[in-house]
Amino acid sequence: MKQFSINYFASIIYIIVISLLVVINYSSKAVASVTNSSDIRNYLGTRTPYRFKSNKDDSKIKYPNCKHSKIWMLLRHGTRLPSAKDILGMNTILKDLKYKILMQNNHGKGPLNEEQLHWFSKWSSNISVEQEKFLTYEGQDEMILLAERMRKRFPDAIKEKYDNKSFLFKYTATQRAQQSALYFTIGLFDRKKSRDVIFEPAMKVDTTLRFYKHCDKWQKQVKKNPETYKEQRAFAVSQAMNDTFDAVAKNLGLEGVLSKEIVILMYKICGYETSWHKYYTSPWCYGFDLKSIKTLEYYHDLKHYWLDGYGHELTSVQACMILKNMFEMMGKENKTAAFLFSHSGTLLKLLTHLGLYKPQTHLRGDSVIEDRLWRASNIDCFASNIAFVLYKCDDGDKILTLHQERVIKLPMCETELCPLEHLKAYFRNTIHNCDFADMCEAV
Repeated sequence: MKQFSINYFASIIYIIVISLLVVINYSSKAVASVTNSSDIRNYLGTRTPYRFKSNKDDSKIKYPNCKHSKIWMLLRHGTRLPSAKDILGMNTILKDLKYKILMQNNHGKGPLNEEQLHWFSKWSSNISVEQEKFLTYEGQDEMILLAERMRKRFPDAIKEKYDNKSFLFKYTATQRAQQSALYFTIGLFDRKKSRDVIFEPAMKVDTTLRFYKHCDKWQKQVKKNPETYKEQRAFAVSQAMNDTFDAVAKNLGLEGVLSKEIVILMYKICGYETSWHKYYTSPWCYGFDLKSIKTLEYYHDLKHYWLDGYGHELTSVQACMILKNMFEMMGKENKTAAFLFSHSGTLLKLLTHLGLYKPQTHLRGDSVIEDRLWRASNIDCFASNIAFVLYKCDDGDKILTLHQERVIKLPMCETELCPLEHLKAYFRNTIHNCDFADMCEAV
């Protein structure tokens, strides 16, 4: 915990102040929750706000002749600050671009209206690179609210009173995962009681929560293999992307064509700032219409599909490390609730291991598959999560699965409430033949 202590408190004060200043400066009107599929904020990829995707119905989930008794839940960290590279891009490239946009439009050479120009003139960025990927104020709120809803749905598994023998909390050795875990416990037990929570020690080498980081074979054959990004590279030079670059420049009143790097940076910051703040849309979203935002969403989906999804068999196989942990927890008598805080790479690989959101054909760079199931905006936004709940039923133990707090049916099951023995049989190799050293040793 020492590595978080000194810099964390200074940085979190900064983040909260920035959040409050933006809310005050930009708008006094709350944006209505996004339910319209034509709203571009639904297509921001892994930076899509969880508040647009979460299930607000926190009713207790009941089944006849069954009672829930355990829960195992994997969560992606909440909304965070950008990487150091993107922070530098905000503080330099976008700052310069902002003044070009204002100059063009103020001289009548652009389509932005008075209100949009006002928000652009107010926009600034002073985030320090030392705070890269830190959890934001909105990320804290996401975790608290998510925890409150889960406790209401499953009060028998998530007891109101904390007991170290019954609960398990584990996070990766990152500030954003550690703080997500902390604020999740505040949502479960309240701020005072959460101080008693004991967290599992974070490990630099964690083959459960971040197995892919340490899987040498996957790193060599998939992540560092140029072929993994072949389809994304092909799409980058497609007519759809070239049209997007033209459209974004035109929408902002800029002359000439913007580079791929600048447009992608704008897309990322549009997502980050929309996620950080409930009460306004980032001015960097003004450059996008529905067609262009979906094109950029697909560009990023191609990367995640081939890197974290169904593009390579080893990507899915290694996720046995995290699913095996779930089965092991369900067999422990003393543990009733386990909450694990990790990252996008872990969650997507687990979804793939489970056979979820698999498209009929591989995603390719020669055309956009509009109605695809594999859409990071829906399945891997900030604070994404998957939970397995054990129900004790008259006819045996069963598992209920929730993704983004919604009940789903696993592909290998006939019903939503799936017999535990059926899952154990289906995932026999996952449980008994998941040898990390053997499958990850680089050849």
